[in-house]
Amino acid sequence: MKWKECKSLISSDLERLTSVNKWGGVKYLLFNASFRITFWFRIGSYLMTKRNIMAKFCLKCVHLIHKHNQYLTGIQIGIGTKIGKGVTFPHYSCIVINGGAIIGDNCTIYHGVTIGSVRGPKGGAPRIGNNVVIASGAKVIGNIAIGNNVMIGSGTIVVTDIPNNSVVVGNPGRVISEQGVEHTKYYSKDYDS
Repeated sequence: MKWKECKSLISSDLERLTSVNKWGGVKYLLFNASFRITFWFRIGSYLMTKRNIMAKFCLKCVHLIHKHNQYLTGIQIGIGTKIGKGVTFPHYSCIVINGGAIIGDNCTIYHGVTIGSVRGPKGGAPRIGNNVVIASGAKVIGNIAIGNNVMIGSGTIVVTDIPNNSVVVGNPGRVISEQGVEHTKYYSKDYDS
């Protein structure tokens, strides 16, 4: 990853929260849990790609800051996890994202969400598309693919592939609507917490 790409990812995360300006970024870095965790995650992921001694030292420092923020926010994301631009956590706490998961652009993840893996011959971690909203308490588990513009309802347990533009609810998760685009537009709007 190049520094320009890292800056672009940080800016896109901030744009989901507020208009981008120098002081807005500082304010959100200090007072917004969603931006603080994604900021240090992005910096750490950038530093992981560098091989020089200074980058390794900085990575150790960033790792400590990121770990501290994980304890403060309850959002566990391993540095280096593949997450697209514009990810937000409107309400934090009890969010666990497996390091092998792949998450697309502009995803909104609410509190109590687990994106986890399973072991075995069909094991692996989820691949989540763009513009996905995962509501509070939802679990997305295993080597499955979630399409673009999907809304996963509160408390849903998803263990099978979900097509694009779907609304999923229940245990196990089942598609109840193919109008996910309309729902994700509402939930993916900018917010100010």
